[in-house]
Parts: sequence; structure tokens; C-alpha cells
Amino acid sequence: MSTDPEVNKIVLQDDGRTFVPSYPRTVVEVMGETSILSMTGDEHKKYHGFVAKFLKAVPLMESVAKEIEQSMELASRRWKDKPQIYFQDEINQITFEILVRMLLGIEPGREMDLIRTEFYELIKAIICIPVKFPGTTLYKSVKSKEKMVELIKEIIRYKVEKGEHRALSSFVDVLIDEFHDASDQKTIEFICGAIIEMMIPGQDSVPMTTTLAIKYLTDNPAAIKQLREENMELKRKKIQSGEPYTWSEYTSLPFTLNVINETLRMANIVNAVWRRCLKDVEIKGYLIPKGWCIMTSFSYVHMDEEIYEDPFKFNPWRWEGKGQLNQNNFTPFGGGQRLCPGYHLAKMEIAVILHHFITSFSWVEAEPDTVTTFPRVRMKKKFPVIVSPISD
Repeated sequence: MSTDPEVNKIVLQDDGRTFVPSYPRTVVEVMGETSILSMTGDEHKKYHGFVAKFLKAVPLMESVAKEIEQSMELASRRWKDKPQIYFQDEINQITFEILVRMLLGIEPGREMDLIRTEFYELIKAIICIPVKFPGTTLYKSVKSKEKMVELIKEIIRYKVEKGEHRALSSFVDVLIDEFHDASDQKTIEFICGAIIEMMIPGQDSVPMTTTLAIKYLTDNPAAIKQLREENMELKRKKIQSGEPYTWSEYTSLPFTLNVINETLRMANIVNAVWRRCLKDVEIKGYLIPKGWCIMTSFSYVHMDEEIYEDPFKFNPWRWEGKGQLNQNNFTPFGGGQRLCPGYHLAKMEIAVILHHFITSFSWVEAEPDTVTTFPRVRMKKKFPVIVSPISD
């Protein structure tokens, strides 16, 4: 295990000649031997760039921002009539629908409900006991993966038959267009696997970071005040001008970005990555033998008091005047060759949700709740809160 940011940088920036991805057996079992997680070298570089281009496209950013605005407006109407809401579940529902729509181009309904059911069964095996026979978590997860693949195949077949994929309005459309032959079984299997694998980080990072931001803010009235003032100023400008929001306006709010960065630092949704050595390698005087694995810990670095003063305190002001963030000491989305290609989109989504929540509601915890970190970061009681509408 490495808790040294300099060692982590060396490992993360390797191009696959010395270190290759290594994952728990359960992940390999569920995702398969030909998973995009196992790609290295030029193959990975090409696919990573392809995905990044799609996720950074301005039309997609604008579309996702508008969809979140609409979803938050509908959710706000529901929340006003409820004595309390489970914030984690509510945000999960909003982001999951937007994620699936972006990846597959389908609307809420039977197909999405089936995908949701199987997806939440699938991710239970990301970290579990690696035993597979009927009734075990791993067995049920593998079966859910198979069901998801069949569901996505049906969507692909329908799109190709109707010619809908030519609109390139979702990621599956872009994949079909890129690989040309939608009748080849291996191609279809790869596309299905790629869609499922993009759902996992997409569904974890945004809702949990947003939920934890609200959790951390709950105990910091000064941060709530500054965040609300900044966002209220933008809201009033939009009301006065009558113009719609643009995605870039959400990501240009400095204190909002400070809150997001501080939440990412403390939340550690992705707390580490694993790599396997292809040959003996010496780093800073330490020999890592061929075949051994190295775990680069992000959470240790993010909570290191020699790097961050009072690291267990939620302090968004620590990011003021930082300019370009130190990529060695702050790695919530990984780094190097395998930096998460959707991190710009994720931060924008969080900013949009925070804006519309903080300018519409005040809140108190309905009951004390705590963060659990194993097997995945979650609020133990789904973060129950009592919300109250506020006036502009």
C-alpha cells in the first residue's frame, strides 16, 4: 500500500508498461475478462479519449443541466408535501434516471425500472466474499449482469431496426456508430459491458457526493450562509433577465466549487486503486517485485494532516485562492492515464443539484445519521431530513 502522493503519481501516470489494472476477484467475475477495466496501452488510450470526448461535449453538458433542473423542480414539489425525505434515495433516483437516459436514450418506465432493479443487485458484488453458487451475493450479481446485458441488447436491436441510433443522442448510439457492425455478437457484448461499467462510477459519485455535501453543510451554518448567498445571487440574475441557466454558470460559482472539492476530499468515494507489476520496479528505494500488487491510497493522502490542516474538519475555505489544484495531493477522480473521463460532468451535476436545493430549501436532520465506508460509501440511514421551503 502506498500513502505517498509521489509514489501514487508514478503508479497512476504509468502507461501500462510497468503497472496494469488489478481488481478483486469478484469485480473480474462480474465484469468479465474482456472488461474495459482491463484495457491497457494504446487500446485504453483510444477508448478513454473516445469516452472523454462524448462526456465533455457542450451539447451533452447543456442537456444534462436542463434535465437536472427539471428533475429538481419536480422533486421540490413532492418534497414540500412530505414531513421528511430520505435525501440519499431522492438524489439517487434523480441521477439514475438522467444517467440511464444519457447512456441508453430511454425514458422512465418499465425498461428503466428493470435496469434499476438488476443494477442495484449487480453492484452488491463489487466487494463481497468471492464464492459463487446459487443464493450467494456473487451468484445473484452475475445473474443480474446477464439480465442487464439482455435488456441492453433489446434496446440496441430496437434502435438499429428503427434507425434511431443515427441521431447520436445517447452514448449507446455513439458506440454503435463507432463500431459500425451492430450485428456482430462480440461487438454487441462489448457495447453492453461498456454501458454497464459506465453506470457504476456514474451512479456512485454524483448522488453520494451531493448527499455528503448536504450532510457536512448541516453542521456548518457559516458555509450554508455563504453558499446560499452565492447561489441566490445567480438565481436573482436569472429571474431578472428571464434567461435560462447555462451549464457553465453553475461551474463558475467559486464557493460552490470549494464546497464540492472539500466534500470530494472528505468523502473519498473512490478511496484507492489497485495495480499489478509487470516487472520488478524500484520506487523511492522500495522494491516491488514482479507480479505483486500495489494499492495507491487516495483517502490517506486526502486526510493527511501534513498536507491538509485539520483534515477531519469540513472547511471549504481551505480551497480559496488555490488556482490549479495539486494533482498529486487531490485525486478524487484518480489520475494519470486513467483519470475519470467524466469528472467535469460529475462536478457540474453536483453544482446544479446544490444550486436548486440550497436556493429552495432549508433543512434539519430528522435523526442523527452517520457515514459508512464499507463496502461502499453510504449514509447508514439514507440521510433523513426535514425540508422547509424558503422565499427568494
